[in-house]
Amino acid sequence: MRGYTALDEWQRIFVQRDWNKLPHLLADDVTYFNPGDAMPLRGKQAVVGSLGLSFSIFENFEYMRHFNGDEGHVLEFRGYVGDTAFTGIDIIRFDLAGKIMDLVVMIRPIAAILELGEEAARRRASASASASANKTAQD
Repeated sequence: MRGYTALDEWQRIFVQRDWNKLPHLLADDVTYFNPGDAMPLRGKQAVVGSLGLSFSIFENFEYMRHFNGDEGHVLEFRGYVGDTAFTGIDIIRFDLAGKIMDLVVMIRPIAAILELGEEAARRRASASASASANKTAQD
């Protein structure tokens, strides 16, 4: 996949939440700069996990506008985290094989990022507690 075909697939994956197809669109060494962390995530597994968690929290997500240039593409989106509306952008750069090599996501307002971070932390803690309980039950 290259150019707009890959970009169309990116949008379809997120609108339909088709997480099984996401790894096929990512370069093995993809770098993801997300709005909640100072350091980027690297690699397919980390990126898919982080985006899947975020999108399990987002509501009414939709892409609005698309801009492109020599260095890549920018997609504007909007949605909700709980009752907090947000707007954001994806900055995407593809490699020559049509795989995403760099992804930068920015979201505003800060209230949406904070609410997203709090809910993500709750879900991670719950998943960790469930995994520990299952391991203890199996032992």
